[in-house]
Amino acid sequence: MGDDVLSTGDKPATTQAEHAESRSMSSALKTDEKGEEAGMAPARMADNDSEDDLTYGRRLRRARLAKQWSQLQLAHRIREVGAKHRGVAALHSLLIMISKWENDRKRPNQYSLHLIAAALEIDVTSLGLPVDRDFVF
Repeated sequence: MGDDVLSTGDKPATTQAEHAESRSMSSALKTDEKGEEAGMAPARMADNDSEDDLTYGRRLRRARLAKQWSQLQLAHRIREVGAKHRGVAALHSLLIMISKWENDRKRPNQYSLHLIAAALEIDVTSLGLPVDRDFVF
């Protein structure tokens, strides 16, 4: 019989690449002197972060989660608020922007900042970004 055919009692053959992958995975999980896995530093507790240390994105995410809203629900609410003002982007675009805002990859302009605060029913200054006092919402 050829090597590619297994009898009922044989284990599946593994390739050299599979052995190498297995070795690299097991070495990545080895523990250090403190008993922690290598490369696995303990994460900071999110509840221990002071409000002053939070980025805009973290503040936005916390405000959204305090309402128990998904990003989609926030996007719908922003559209509702925007309809009463100067309008707002399409739902799909808002979802992309909310993700970027929460991950600190983009910052909202003054209009969007005020829309977000109004949608979440919070004070615009609580989001931690500079607010233009001359901006009229």
